[in-house]
Amino acid sequence: MGLYAFFAISGYLIATSWANNPALVPFLVNRTLRIFPALVVVVMVTVLLIGPVVSTLTPGQYFRDQMVYQYLLNLLLTAQYELPGVFEAGHRSTAVNGVLWTLGLEFICYLVVAVIGLFLRTRSSWGYLVFGLLALTFALVPVASPALAWAGSAGTTWAFFAVGALLSRAPARLLNVRLAIGVVTLWVAIALLVPIVSLAAAWLALPYVLVVAGRASTPGVCRAARFGDLSYGLYLWGFLVQQLVIDWFGILSWSMNITIVTATTAAIAAFSWHLVEKRALSHKIHRVTTRPPGDPRPASAVPV
Repeated sequence: MGLYAFFAISGYLIATSWANNPALVPFLVNRTLRIFPALVVVVMVTVLLIGPVVSTLTPGQYFRDQMVYQYLLNLLLTAQYELPGVFEAGHRSTAVNGVLWTLGLEFICYLVVAVIGLFLRTRSSWGYLVFGLLALTFALVPVASPALAWAGSAGTTWAFFAVGALLSRAPARLLNVRLAIGVVTLWVAIALLVPIVSLAAAWLALPYVLVVAGRASTPGVCRAARFGDLSYGLYLWGFLVQQLVIDWFGILSWSMNITIVTATTAAIAAFSWHLVEKRALSHKIHRVTTRPPGDPRPASAVPV
C-alpha cells in the first residue's frame, strides 16, 4: 500500500507540474534531475562499497563476477536485484535493493504525462482516464507469458498514478476533508465486508484521501519540511538498510528493527537531500515569464 501511495501522490504532483509549465524539455530535464542523481549515488555506493564489504566472496572474486556490472543497469532504470555473495545467508530475499524496479515504471509515467500534455493540452483529463483504463487492463487481465509477468504489478501502480493525475484536474471544491472522511468510511466498510474488492476500492479511495490530506494546511507537518525533502532518499535507501540490519544483527524484534532502520535511513536520506538532491534540483529549468504590458515589476517578479 505504501508503494501505491507513492504512485498516487506522484501522479498528482507530476500532472500538476506539467500543468504549471507545459514545456517538454524543461519537464524532462527537471524529472531527470529528480530521479537520477540520487539513484546514481545509491547504485554506485552499493556496488563499490557495500557489495564487497558484505559479500561472502573476496574482493577479487566479487569484482570479476559479471553480476556486478549487470547491477549497473539500474542506472538505466532496468531493474537488477542481486550482487554476487551478497545477502545470501539468513535473508528472506537475496535482493539487494528491491524497490528499484519501480523507478522505471515511474519514468514511463512521466513520459505518458508529457505525451498527454502535448497532444491533448486542455483535455488532459481524458488522457489520464484512458491511461488509467489501460493500466487497469494490465492489472486485471491474466497474462500467460512469463515475459509479461510484470504487467500485473505495473498496471496496478500505473492505475494509482492515473487516478492521482486525474485528481490534479478536479475542481478544488471536490477535494475537501468532509468528503474524504466519507470516502475512508466507505473504503473501510468495503474492505471488511467484501475483502475481494478492497484493492479495487483503494484505486479510487487512497489517491483521493492522500491528495486531500496533502492539500490541507497542517502546521506540524509543514514545519517538518525544514529538515529537507527526505522522501526520495527514504525510498531509495530503506530496503537496502533493512537488508544490512538483518545481515549484521540477525532477525530482531519488530520494534527494535523498525527503530534502527527508520533512524538510519532518515539520516542517510538527509545527507542524500542536502548533498545530492538539493544541489541537483538547483539546476531545474523554471518557467520563463514575461512582464504583462504596463506592469512596472521586473519579469522575475511576475507570479507563475
